[in-house]
Amino acid sequence: MEMIALPRPDSGETRDNQTFEALMWAMSRPGTVREMPEPGLLPVALALVDIETQVCCDDPVLAEALARTGAHKTAADEAGYLFVTGDPMPAMRAAKPGSALYPDEGATIVIAVPLSGGPRLKLTGPGIETSIEVSPDLPPAFWAERASRSAYPAGHDLIIVEGQRVVALPRSTQVEVL
Repeated sequence: MEMIALPRPDSGETRDNQTFEALMWAMSRPGTVREMPEPGLLPVALALVDIETQVCCDDPVLAEALARTGAHKTAADEAGYLFVTGDPMPAMRAAKPGSALYPDEGATIVIAVPLSGGPRLKLTGPGIETSIEVSPDLPPAFWAERASRSAYPAGHDLIIVEGQRVVALPRSTQVEVL
């Protein structure tokens, strides 16, 4: 009988897989908090980007780590992924929303902010049974800009990270500032 050795994932692959799973659950259930295995934007980046990815990042340390993935650094208006640790408004204004014909060209914006402390938001749309309320620490102007740049199916997917906790708002999620 011949033994077949199966490769075992190392700790990095396990972390990336667990982060990806948390992100997929967060995207499929907008507004719900999911736990990642490690804190920060780096695990999100490692789970999502590769050598075919165009990225923009406002944090020099994270940008260096992104470069090691083989992802291509580019301007915010050309990036598929924007990683934001500072003021989120420039990223929201610059991020490409895709189009009705090519909604997949819309950028994913990954932001590090507290999941509370901002205006109350009512979320509705696919993956939400009726509605859900969240209050990430993003200014009302951010949500107004998102609304003005979104005409479903075009828009931006948004991933909000606080430590190990993550909430996602796909472009299909309607946001009402309460």
